[in-house]
Amino acid sequence: LRLAEDLRFFYSHLCCGGALRLLRQRLLTYRHREGMSQSSQTPRKLLLHLRVLAFERMVLERDWADKCNGKFVVWGAGRDGKDFVKALSTSDARKRVACFVDVDFNKIKGGYYVNKELQLRIPIVHFSLLATDPEKQQELLEQSFSIGDANFGRINKGRNQVSKATDHTNRKKSRIQPKASYARDFDTSILPSLPVVVCVAMYRTSGALERNVAGIGRTEGKDLWHFS
Repeated sequence: LRLAEDLRFFYSHLCCGGALRLLRQRLLTYRHREGMSQSSQTPRKLLLHLRVLAFERMVLERDWADKCNGKFVVWGAGRDGKDFVKALSTSDARKRVACFVDVDFNKIKGGYYVNKELQLRIPIVHFSLLATDPEKQQELLEQSFSIGDANFGRINKGRNQVSKATDHTNRKKSRIQPKASYARDFDTSILPSLPVVVCVAMYRTSGALERNVAGIGRTEGKDLWHFS
């Protein structure tokens, strides 16, 4: 068997129009033995490329092909979001990424994600700009500071903790609100109409990510997909 044979079969089944059903009875039992399992031999990058390729075939080339000139947004300018973009199979597919959105103003202030090897220069803006309602945009932006930490909802990798409101000093600093975009030559007016791929792990931000995603006015499985 090739590595990740199960995952290859699963995606091939879906790409061919196969259906999925939840069955309560046990159909198959895996037995893992030390030194005998392929799981430990399967590189993370291989799994990523298989998942991205399936996403391209079933979503980008099918459901989103004619939407907004094929453009879409990647939520998460961290490792997972960047790996997703780099794993896209062609330069044309990568050019369809309109921007990254994030909650981390340290990333947003940089303006862009630049990858010289792949010739990428992708804007990074605040997620609030995705909201379809201008008033909701402002509300989401203000909520990022009202709890006292402009990076609330960010996953602090390595410590497996979520950025939380801290002390009075942070709350005082948050009164000076950063802009939602520092990418000067990027037209953010197109963002409310674009579909979104969320490349941030769910259930690791004390509900902040789920609340933020719910506020942008998208429908999961239609113009919103989770990829993490």
